[in-house]
Amino acid sequence: MEMKEFYYQDGLRVSVFNLDHKAVPFHFHNAVSDMMYCSQGRIVIELPDTDEVFTVEPGEVFQVPSPSRHRFGNAAPVGTPSRYVLLQIGTFDINFVPAAKELAEQFVDRTRTQVRDGTVYIADRRADIVKLADHFEQEKPEVLTPQEQADVVAALRCFASRGVETDHPRAAVQP
Repeated sequence: MEMKEFYYQDGLRVSVFNLDHKAVPFHFHNAVSDMMYCSQGRIVIELPDTDEVFTVEPGEVFQVPSPSRHRFGNAAPVGTPSRYVLLQIGTFDINFVPAAKELAEQFVDRTRTQVRDGTVYIADRRADIVKLADHFEQEKPEVLTPQEQADVVAALRCFASRGVETDHPRAAVQP
């Protein structure tokens, strides 16, 4: 797995994940939710709190409501890489789950729900996301390949166009 974090300003964090066949460890966030855009391969998302498993194909989006425990993995055939662009809105935090092995065992050979026309909840940040897409279309971050740059721009435009300007309805209410 290769993670390229290249933007974190004004409460927007953007990263690219190139997945081999090792999953991102189980974790959760208290203050942000993960919005992912699959740009290559196939991504599986496991949510032990709701006992759900989802598969996301290229061009599709998925959002994990905080503070749900979750992990992302490569669901493409072995030897086929997968990539996703991650957008988080808010103050970044991450908490890794200690009993990850036991959680992983409950998802072996589980039926997956295919995500179609996913929705993301972007609060009041649509204009900021569009501005960021415009910026990355003109200026490639040094750590990204040209294809990753194109994937980031496509992801941000997708988040902006499909984004609902409210908080995720399943997210925990923050005091």
